[in-house]
Amino acid sequence: MVKLVVWQMFNLSGDKQMKKSLVALAVLGSFAGAASAANSVTLYGRVDVGYQKFSHEFDNDGFNQSGNGETRLGIKGEEDLGNGLAATFQLEGRFDGDTGSKTEKDDGSQLAFFDRESTVGLKGSFGHVRFGRSVAAMDKALDRYVVGERVATLWDPYASSTRHSNTMFYDFASGGFDGGFHVSTKGGAVGDTTEGKDGEKIGYGVFAGYTVAGFTVSAAYQADKAQFARPNLTQNISAIGEFAADKEWGVGMSYQYNPVKFSVTYAEAKSRQQNSSYKAKLKTWTTALSADVTANDNVYVKYMEKRFSDNYSASLQKEKGRYFGLGYSHALSKRTSVYADVGRYDVKQTVGRATYKNDGTAFDIALRHNF
Repeated sequence: MVKLVVWQMFNLSGDKQMKKSLVALAVLGSFAGAASAANSVTLYGRVDVGYQKFSHEFDNDGFNQSGNGETRLGIKGEEDLGNGLAATFQLEGRFDGDTGSKTEKDDGSQLAFFDRESTVGLKGSFGHVRFGRSVAAMDKALDRYVVGERVATLWDPYASSTRHSNTMFYDFASGGFDGGFHVSTKGGAVGDTTEGKDGEKIGYGVFAGYTVAGFTVSAAYQADKAQFARPNLTQNISAIGEFAADKEWGVGMSYQYNPVKFSVTYAEAKSRQQNSSYKAKLKTWTTALSADVTANDNVYVKYMEKRFSDNYSASLQKEKGRYFGLGYSHALSKRTSVYADVGRYDVKQTVGRATYKNDGTAFDIALRHNF
């Protein structure tokens, strides 16, 4: 009926602008019809735009206005199927708030439209089963302890792939306990979108966490089955940011005694190279202390250390990276806040008898609105 009325009005009108408006109304009407078919559909996201500057060899972007994928848009919904069972879906992508364009990868290509989440599933008393693309086990276990924004999160507290495609995810929560696992088809575990990829192995992971009386502890094991080519470390090449994990495990804990919260994490990843005896290892430590100095103001201090080593007999390689950070955020409302971070990075590489050093500072200041 909506399409018929619009078509009749479209023929009667000779105004081009009116025609465009009517077409737009028809499109909106079709979306409204789709939304009403589900029990609940929620549009959500955040807009985050700020200034940031890196002044060291590994990420010398200069002074720029960068969204850096901090701006996000998502839609999720749930349909009651009866008997305690519900169907779910979630789509979430990111783009740069300063330009409105899709966020680019390090190689210059653009990320997929819904790169953060693209799942459909069923949930009930048994838990939540989803299929598609979402965060993996190591992120589920250790991301809950991350503090800071932008320059403070240049390095992750682990080395495994953050998100897996072509994957089944299972999550369960009861009381203070939460846990789950994921299993990927060949190729999905290492960030590819082509499943059943020759030469790749099935990836999987498992995580669990427990919270009681302000104390939280969690752990995860993840096997990405990724291959990692031996890096030739130099002053401009770093392994700690490009490490591809074959398998990794990690643990984390935090304790909150209002208004102060202390957290610490440790992760250890190993790599492999097909048909080779080459092996490499990456260890990551993080610790942070944050405090709510007022109802609207939070400050934090953070330290992170990453250590890379390999067994290449011709020239042993080692790399150590450290980050010291300080940050502040102020809530203007429940949805809007301003924040700033400042950090100090230093990296030391040892290749045989040669030594390379890089250090620098970084800072950011930004405005964020959640909706």
